[in-house]
Amino acid sequence: MSLNGVSQILIADDHAGIREMVAAMIESMGHRPLTAESGEAAVEILGLGTIDLLITDLVLPDMDGLEVLRRSKELSPLTPVILVTGYPSVDKAIQAIKAGAIEFLTKPFKREVLERSVSRALEERRLIEENQRLMTEANKLAVIQRLNQRLNDKLRELMNHNRISEVIGSTEDNESLFRHVVDLAAELTGGQRVSLMLLTPDGAALTIRASLGLSEHVARETRVPLGSGIAGAVAETRTPLLVTRTNTVPAFPDRPAVYSSPSFICVPLVISGEVLGVLNVAERAGGGDFTAEEFTLMQSLAQKAAIRVENNALYESIYCNLVDTLTTLVSTIEAKDPYTKEHSKRVTQVAVAIARTMGLPDADIESIQFASLLHDIGKIAVRDSILLKPDRLTAAEFDVIKTHPVVGESIVEPLNLIPAERRIIRHHHERLDGSGYPDGLRGDQIHLLARIVAVADAYDAMTTTRVYRRAMGQAYALNEFERTRGVHYDPDILDALQAVLAAESPALCAAS
Repeated sequence: MSLNGVSQILIADDHAGIREMVAAMIESMGHRPLTAESGEAAVEILGLGTIDLLITDLVLPDMDGLEVLRRSKELSPLTPVILVTGYPSVDKAIQAIKAGAIEFLTKPFKREVLERSVSRALEERRLIEENQRLMTEANKLAVIQRLNQRLNDKLRELMNHNRISEVIGSTEDNESLFRHVVDLAAELTGGQRVSLMLLTPDGAALTIRASLGLSEHVARETRVPLGSGIAGAVAETRTPLLVTRTNTVPAFPDRPAVYSSPSFICVPLVISGEVLGVLNVAERAGGGDFTAEEFTLMQSLAQKAAIRVENNALYESIYCNLVDTLTTLVSTIEAKDPYTKEHSKRVTQVAVAIARTMGLPDADIESIQFASLLHDIGKIAVRDSILLKPDRLTAAEFDVIKTHPVVGESIVEPLNLIPAERRIIRHHHERLDGSGYPDGLRGDQIHLLARIVAVADAYDAMTTTRVYRRAMGQAYALNEFERTRGVHYDPDILDALQAVLAAESPALCAAS
């Protein structure tokens, strides 16, 4: 346990280089690092009861970080846990927070980011331990009440920081992030006029991207040159500013009209040393001054928002590169056989039309648009001699073909697709009666979106010419669907296909 201000911090990661790097950072902060290369090793050390803080990777060779977190809470409930991952997702972040993690960090991270998280975690533990000690030792009600008030203030501050982390961490796109930042700033400070301003692409001025308490005209037309006015000066100098009745601002004698209130906050958003914009908070409810605590909260909010924007940009770049690569692979597969060229695009077009006819929500349609383009990605692992064979496949060759949904699912695993999208890729050859592959699922065991893509895939296969046979035509496809209605294919989906063909047949069936 902590001795003379030196805390024992356990680092669990199967990558020796990362363990050593984080251990060096921890040691440079004045704490004593201990390391474990597996989940079991970490749990064994935690069982000794000497650890003040656990930092664990989300992926370990013998158990995931969430299981280590759960076992840590059983062995040492007071030990705070920071989860670290190189593959962030909103689902994992939410699971981690619900399971009791105090932070969810994304690799790679800078020393100052780790130091803030470690300091906050140790401070929370210290406060909880202090509260327990005080509750045990305090004999006078007045002392207990006074100490509890101080503790409550600290806990409220920690809760506010947790609230910031929770909201920022659960927001995916930047536009939603900007809106949430403004709303959260108003919630935490009582500010009635809040605006988030970002630098224009040329870096010459600030414009408002999200606001609260401003007219649409002001929000739309406001443009502050860099270095001009308070917001422009804060952006240029990257120096946060708190103004109260007793705190004058000699550097900015001419306040803009929007800052007509006697107290306001203006803090910069900085990414990798470059200013992104500023967060302005003014007109505190009740007319009072903003506090130093609220000023600190707004700096934390701006900092976490900037980090999220940076992470979003990095994730989007990686994600787009992966998707482009996989889409190119699909095109490469289809280009080998002129008869299947554009197959995935046609399947996607039919599947989306069916989903819209069935009234599915936009989120499901987006999943179909994405996953159906990649539904045959696993065929990259199938030999050309099988894919392009003009004759009937042997049983052994067909067994090879049947592996492509499983291979496809494994190929897209780094994309962290939602379950429905993974099921489209894995289960688009399943059939209602269990005769499909690879898992022999039946009926509702097959996800609705996979059932839709199965119909679209079969329709395109029957209505286009393949290397082993000519196109059989739309009439044949519809007759075949009627014959296997409720046996292989979902009747509701087949009804939707017929409605689509009746309305859009020329566009969808050009190849038939």
